[in-house]
Amino acid sequence: MRFMWNKIIAAFLVVMAIILCNSPGLMAQEKRDVELTAQEILARVDTIMAYPEGILKGAFLHITPDGLTRRIELKGYISDSNYLFRMETSSRGEEQKVLYTLSGEDIWMYNVLSRQLYHKMSVDRYDPIMNTNFYYVDISNADFQSNYTAALDGEVYIKGQDALRLKCEPLLKSGKYGVLTLYVSREDYIPLRVDYHDNDMVIFKTMSIAKIAERKNKKFPVRYDMLNIKTGTVTIFEIFGIDEEAQFDKGIFRPEKLGEN
Repeated sequence: MRFMWNKIIAAFLVVMAIILCNSPGLMAQEKRDVELTAQEILARVDTIMAYPEGILKGAFLHITPDGLTRRIELKGYISDSNYLFRMETSSRGEEQKVLYTLSGEDIWMYNVLSRQLYHKMSVDRYDPIMNTNFYYVDISNADFQSNYTAALDGEVYIKGQDALRLKCEPLLKSGKYGVLTLYVSREDYIPLRVDYHDNDMVIFKTMSIAKIAERKNKKFPVRYDMLNIKTGTVTIFEIFGIDEEAQFDKGIFRPEKLGEN
């Protein structure tokens, strides 16, 4: 009797082993890609959008429908959750200093020409930077996941690749953006485009992430093209130089220091 019982147990174990080995769900469990939630995708996007630390050089190029262009040179000092941008034009020299602290949540602007300091709060965060299509909040790199509630809104084919579309609703309704539509690559969640809807849910701006660079195994955008649909103007924000070894005084990240040279 004991011999027969042992044979039954052995046969049962063999059958279970065969079932487990041939179960596609279990075999693929460790290999298949884990489907991320919308908020987790936003967290991936935030990591990619973060500026690399050091001193960066870039420029805004604003283009009107009649082909006229205006260039604003930019120099940025990036340190962890703080960054300072100094902006100047060829005709007027340095015009503005824009300070972002608390990972872009707090914004200060110093007008060099008028010697006035402004704390950009609430709707003021949506003022255009020197009459370009970029608002101060647009280059703040404040976390999407901290400021928006996201939901997956289907899959699309964009820029030659499969992408996910996310509908992002702001947690605070005090700004000019009623909702954002964010497109990210299906494979590695690289941000591809952002559509900006006004409070009537009409798209009035769209930003294309036109170029991605990679350093030290980190990918980040180095060119953003912002189209204002209402005016037909385009502003290109491009980063063309990064010195990650540069040293500078961290005291520059204090608002009261903005008035100093």
